[in-house]
Amino acid sequence: MTDERVALISEISEVLETVTNKTIELKPGMNIVNDLGLDSIAVMNFCMALEDRFDISIPLHDMASVVTVDDLASTVETLRSNA
Repeated sequence: MTDERVALISEISEVLETVTNKTIELKPGMNIVNDLGLDSIAVMNFCMALEDRFDISIPLHDMASVVTVDDLASTVETLRSNA
């Protein structure tokens, strides 16, 4: 894993902490819903916070393919590079 990806996952972790008010150490293979215990409202709040933090818009069809933290990092990277 590249240093850039590690830094991005760290930023994503910071966003998640603001949404959940809990410290969570994210790992690339973690399942966002199952491993993190997020319900649908928490996932939507997390998505909105990510959009604000990274100045991106995450289309619903992109979120449907996001399962792991690594998937999310890839999606954020792609959306940031297309902005």
